[in-house]
Amino acid sequence: MTAEAPHRLDRAAYMDLTDDPVQQRLLRKAMEVFRQGGGGPVLKEMAQEVLAGRVTLRDATRVSAYAEELIAQGQEFRTRWEAMPDAEREALGRSGEQQVAAERALLKAERAGRGPA
Repeated sequence: MTAEAPHRLDRAAYMDLTDDPVQQRLLRKAMEVFRQGGGGPVLKEMAQEVLAGRVTLRDATRVSAYAEELIAQGQEFRTRWEAMPDAEREALGRSGEQQVAAERALLKAERAGRGPA
């Protein structure tokens, strides 16, 4: 009996938290950071599972070990955020908006290069 290849989910399935293709790209980039260890070993494992298509991102957040780590890191971020001066928070907000705008422009350019669907 041969081993069955792992089921690979399509791009939309593993980024099932949003229908917005720009937000999907940003989620994927975050998963890539986690896969490289940027969120610690637990989130690295989660990202590997999601990016390999073995679990959707939504389902991964229901795994207690992953959820606990996401919550812990979210709380750490909130603590740092609340301690930041207003100017720094505003700068980070603008940076995030610029990142979203850049991704939208990139997606638009890619779609224009392909021609009409």
